[in-house]
Amino acid sequence: MKHPVKSNDVYLRIRQILESARATAARSVNTAQVMANWLIGQEVVEEEQRGKRRAGYGQQLLQELSLQLTVEFGKGFSVDNLELYRRFFLEYPGLLSSEKSDALRRKSSKLLPGTNLEIPHALRGESWRPGQLHSNLSWTHYRRLLRVDNAGARAFYEIEAVKNNWSARELERQINSLLFEQLTKSKDKKGVMRLATKGQEITTPADLFKYPVVIEFLGLPGSPRLVEFHLEQALISNLQAFLSWERVGWAETECCPTPGS
Repeated sequence: MKHPVKSNDVYLRIRQILESARATAARSVNTAQVMANWLIGQEVVEEEQRGKRRAGYGQQLLQELSLQLTVEFGKGFSVDNLELYRRFFLEYPGLLSSEKSDALRRKSSKLLPGTNLEIPHALRGESWRPGQLHSNLSWTHYRRLLRVDNAGARAFYEIEAVKNNWSARELERQINSLLFEQLTKSKDKKGVMRLATKGQEITTPADLFKYPVVIEFLGLPGSPRLVEFHLEQALISNLQAFLSWERVGWAETECCPTPGS
């Protein structure tokens, strides 16, 4: 008697292989796009520096490049985008080391049409710090990060995005919620620096109460330190007020029913 084939188990394993391969390919494409935009910004900045004595040279350069690149490569190379690539290079000067940058530029100048821009293998082995290229950060992530003017806040969001594997949408949500500003209300200067270099570290239960929604619910002021006793008292007070409100609301409903009820 033949045993039934466990096709579902095989299917699930194959499905996992394909999903993993697609995710890896997507990260490679995203990283290549980030590198390309950074290298474009580098070329623009260096060319502007060579022609800085000519009035209006930088703007003229961007306009001409925009026309030429759009004709050959299509959308994505407006003057605004080129200015964004330029700013990207200026805000992230250490995204690639000078050695890697020079090597990539030499290699790209020799590439034939249809060949690929090689992603540095060091990405997979070297220790990472904010400001450096990371395969988990797409160009959309960097576009969101460039909107953050405060360098310390930007580093914090960058670390948190990598550490928590945030999508670009989640990163934008966290930035819009002013997470960094809320966490730094303690005015602990050393703590702020720690946030900018290591991200939020949950080491004690009290650390969970530093998030904006919890702070607002507890009505805690921006104090140098959040003491566990204060957290406990604030939590008890808010819960008591909430329960009292519930009882009053229920009593009013029972005593004074709404018309038609």
